[in-house]
Amino acid sequence: MGDPMSGTWLKNVTVIRDGRQVLRDVTLRAADGELLVVLGSSGSGKSTLLRVLAGLNQVGSGTVIINGRDVTKLPPGERRVAMVFETSALIPFLDVSRNLGWGLRAQRLPDTEVKERVKDLARQLRLSRLLPRRPDDLSTGERGLVGIGHALVQRPDVFLLDEPLAGLDAAERPRVRQEIVHIVRSLGATTFFVTHDQAEGLAVADRVALLHDGAVVQVGTPRELYERPVDLFAAGFVGTPPIGLLPARLVSAGGQAAFTVGNRTLPLWRAVPPPLRDHVGREVVLGLRAEDVHDPTAGNDPDSVALAAVVREVEYTGRRNVVTVAVGAPPITARGSEVSGDKSRGATLRSFFPPRSVIRPGAAVTVAVKASSAHVFDAVTGRALWHP
Repeated sequence: MGDPMSGTWLKNVTVIRDGRQVLRDVTLRAADGELLVVLGSSGSGKSTLLRVLAGLNQVGSGTVIINGRDVTKLPPGERRVAMVFETSALIPFLDVSRNLGWGLRAQRLPDTEVKERVKDLARQLRLSRLLPRRPDDLSTGERGLVGIGHALVQRPDVFLLDEPLAGLDAAERPRVRQEIVHIVRSLGATTFFVTHDQAEGLAVADRVALLHDGAVVQVGTPRELYERPVDLFAAGFVGTPPIGLLPARLVSAGGQAAFTVGNRTLPLWRAVPPPLRDHVGREVVLGLRAEDVHDPTAGNDPDSVALAAVVREVEYTGRRNVVTVAVGAPPITARGSEVSGDKSRGATLRSFFPPRSVIRPGAAVTVAVKASSAHVFDAVTGRALWHP
């Protein structure tokens, strides 16, 4: 990305609607051919970001670059983008074949090329048997597939996919997701893929841009967002099951760092790391993934400390039980939304227990926690201080 005008990106873009900033000084850049997932909850600004790229929403300030061109003031038809909306708008009196190909015919491509491209894409998306049908004869999922196909067949410079799998059955989503990724990668097109489903986003992305309240929280590879979240919001949003958060105090004794949680001490078994030195004696938040919270009866880890807990939920997933437990510490909140627990039940952790474990909600248990596996966050700002 050495060329300042290369790629497709938004630079310092702000969008104001009804007096509210829907996008707040957003700068986000996708390299040529990159699949960039835009991830966030409802109302975070994801769809508005796509509509700005497509030219369907005007910016209050900032610049829009597509494939190296400044398109900030260009109409949608001159941007060489194809957008798939969550609800596909198909032409009701045309069959599937013509719905897939009408954009190509509008470009005045030869009829033989249009038919060949439609036939090839229909085969990849398993739509061949639907080609003679009209939209009213299709299921919701099938109409969604045709809408996706209409965009993919055009082979634009940039694909804008707004929750493209939302209308599909759960059984269809993984297959169609794989086909979409295969097609856009084979075409080498830059793709912005909007979703609220973090598992889906992490599965397909080259990089992920996490949005919250109209602003970019973090941009990085799926591994970076999972292993090195920049703050409590990112830590709580990315990961299945959600991360558990514990209030603690960082202490130092004899040159060794430790965290106190209630009346228990979780030793770090090392000197205080440089990023944490200014926080000795202060409140912090420990973030623990389910894989780092253990059933103490399943093995003997001398570096772990057992915490008393009460089982709140048990989810059987086949190979393991995902057990949600509450410990006595108060819950943690991030940006005004509770991330881990409620005041009446205490902070919650998730843990993986063996599938044959006989464990039920309400049971008193212990869980083994290792401080060296914890992410550490500032209790006031929520910003990440240290990662294991």
